[in-house]
Amino acid sequence: MRSRLVSLVALACTLFGTSASAQGAPEEIPSSVRRPPRVLPTADEIANPWLYHPAYETEYAPPAASALPAPPPTGVLRPGEFEPMDSALITVINYGGAYFPMWRDMIDAYSGVAHVYIIMDNTTTQNYLQTLLDDVGVPADAYTYLDYPVNTIWVRDYGPETVREEDGTRHIVDFDYGSTRPLDNAIPGVVAADSWFNADGSPAPLSESAHQVSGGNIMTDGAGTCFFSNILYGYEKPTGWSDEDVTNEFRDYLGCEQMIILNPICLDATGHIDLYAKILGRHSILLGQYPTDTHFTGETESGESSGHCSDPHFPNDYQDQEDNLAILEATTNLEGEPWVITRLPMLEPYEDGGWWVYRSYMNSQIINGVVAMPSYYEPQNDETADYLLDKEAEAITAYEAAAPNGVEVWAIDSDHIIPLAGAIHCITHEMPAEEDYEYTEASSDTDTDTDADGGADDSGGSSDDGCGCMTVGTPTAASFLSLILG
Repeated sequence: MRSRLVSLVALACTLFGTSASAQGAPEEIPSSVRRPPRVLPTADEIANPWLYHPAYETEYAPPAASALPAPPPTGVLRPGEFEPMDSALITVINYGGAYFPMWRDMIDAYSGVAHVYIIMDNTTTQNYLQTLLDDVGVPADAYTYLDYPVNTIWVRDYGPETVREEDGTRHIVDFDYGSTRPLDNAIPGVVAADSWFNADGSPAPLSESAHQVSGGNIMTDGAGTCFFSNILYGYEKPTGWSDEDVTNEFRDYLGCEQMIILNPICLDATGHIDLYAKILGRHSILLGQYPTDTHFTGETESGESSGHCSDPHFPNDYQDQEDNLAILEATTNLEGEPWVITRLPMLEPYEDGGWWVYRSYMNSQIINGVVAMPSYYEPQNDETADYLLDKEAEAITAYEAAAPNGVEVWAIDSDHIIPLAGAIHCITHEMPAEEDYEYTEASSDTDTDTDADGGADDSGGSSDDGCGCMTVGTPTAASFLSLILG
């Protein structure tokens, strides 16, 4: 609970004008918020993700095998975020003093259960953060600074994806992050070559992929089932690739023997799955839930629809998530066991500088049973402070109910970062345990899916797309939903 207390103290300081210097913080770090750069899909890409880059191009030619990087050895598997971890990797850049209490609380939360590696190449920024960590008593041996040059803080998206080979060896996969952020794009290779990743100082095996998927759009159960938003087959798909190329890529590089494709949030600028869904165990999934009477229907002040909300099949944020629920209820894991689905309440979006801001409790990071959960204390629209505290309590209850092995939830103030279309999960990357292990769950209650009030729902099966990898859903999810919704 120390993190919660610290967050509320920081909030009080913000509300009542206590400056950073008055708390003994170095003067070099301004207290104002400076927005970091962001490269987001265009409005048209958000509106029509399945059209970028279309698989039905008139002169399609698959990429030559010689032009593609070699995949990892056969039989790799990406561990689930809920499995044992050695360490957490974060990036800290001076975007203004308002961000530093968030980083302090994250490191405080992680440090009790794993080592924290902090990418930071600025001495002044490091000294400022060090003061905050010392003030709350984070042990100095719980974290290490890494002097890596970077462009942004979004290490979830550009950081190393770690898979495990059949003999247990950890293997780093480097997906393409594009040419606009070359320093970020290089980080997986830098991590693989550094001496801290393996206990004996040896470099990690490294494979590179030409796919531009961001880490925020990857979720796995650690047993061969992977979950993505449909942008995986949309604007994340490299030009010239077919859907089958994409499916095969994720089977080869992440061990995805089954891929479940969900709809993104209506007007979220990233389209990533980590804003509305999270898997907490081999069978347990948190899924966002908007109120049935949500006032947000995708209409702007001018009355015109925007984003894929303009499609009659996606009338609003509420229906998007109910469609996702139907997809999950119609699938199982590779053992034929249904998903246990727990609904987590979602706050309605607000508009900020022409962008819709989605405050997500799901954009959290799990490290060895500790959940660093983003929370929000600045009322928007017609909200009150008490309403937000009630929603936070509901979110914590959902995590506790859904986690088969139990969790400790740290609520971390994320009001300053969420307008950038991401929060705690987007700025952390977990490093799976070096020693091989067999994951077990404390609970074997996997025979029903539960909704928000504990009710049970039926589950169905999945389909094979004929390319050796099962894919549930489609780039629009419409054709699949037509089978199960009528």
